[in-house]
Amino acid sequence: MLRKKEKDLETEYKQLQLESQGKEGRLIALVNEVEALGKYRCVEQEEQDVLLSALSALQDKAQHLEYNLSAETRIKLDLFSALGDTRRQLEITQGPPPHLC
Repeated sequence: MLRKKEKDLETEYKQLQLESQGKEGRLIALVNEVEALGKYRCVEQEEQDVLLSALSALQDKAQHLEYNLSAETRIKLDLFSALGDTRRQLEITQGPPPHLC
């Protein structure tokens, strides 16, 4: 009876060892996966930093272009105003343009 109990305990021990090995293998796989995800997260963070930097540079460039466009528009308006004034002065000095029939 003791031999049967010993054999049962040995069988249970071997079974527990196999389960332990399986769980240890699963633990190693999970640790490796966590490390890989950590590395991926670092790369993702670096990419995010690069993208944010590029976005900031593009926003600065857009603001600069908007300012330049606004200045260019003001200059054009001033030129058209001066052109209109010059035409009026020319009409005054030359008289009204002849009418075509």
